[in-house]
Amino acid sequence: MSVADEEAVAALARLLGHETCVRLIDALGVGEATVSDLACRLHLEQPRISTHLALLREAGIVECKASGRHRVYALQGQAPAMALATLRTLAASVAGRGAKPPSGDAPAGDTDIRRARTCYDHLAGVAGVALLDRFVDEGWLEPGEGRDLRLTERGATALGHAGVDLHAARRSRRAFAIACPDWTELRPHLGGALGAAVLIALLDQGRARLRPGDRVVDLSRGEPAAFWASAGG
Repeated sequence: MSVADEEAVAALARLLGHETCVRLIDALGVGEATVSDLACRLHLEQPRISTHLALLREAGIVECKASGRHRVYALQGQAPAMALATLRTLAASVAGRGAKPPSGDAPAGDTDIRRARTCYDHLAGVAGVALLDRFVDEGWLEPGEGRDLRLTERGATALGHAGVDLHAARRSRRAFAIACPDWTELRPHLGGALGAAVLIALLDQGRARLRPGDRVVDLSRGEPAAFWASAGG
């Protein structure tokens, strides 16, 4: 990582150190809103909202557009909400709650967090394991060394058709595709840059939504099966 990259990361970390900024990103994750809307929902004074929105705009996290006589704010893509999801996973893990429950047992029943959740920036839970199983069954991914997975030519074509940004995933400096242990299903889901790209595609296409203030991912009806069907599976 270059010095410029390190400075950018540090600047973003300082910004997310403001609780109000975190709450604003969560609130805008539901949809666009005006300053008065946000003040009402967050029970904060409008000047405070405006000050922190200005910081988020300067950082390129939030955009503003005119709607009649009002100024409406919205997140710049999925990255801000994904960043918070990653931080929540890390915070829970550091506190001894994220990597696995204190008892070591998976949550009982068909709970929301078991069905679909974020694991850092990729999809975990029943849905995440099902995606990886399907990708392997279709021959889109093959086992590599250790936890590494290899994307086949057929898989690259299919996921490209499904709207997954493979170019961005391949540019990442992290592992491209790995089998990431899933603490509820006790079987792996898809992690690495490819796992993140798949979740971004699901979010961008409206097939999934990050639940503000939580690690739960709300999937649209019929997902993730409809997603892999769109890839040709």
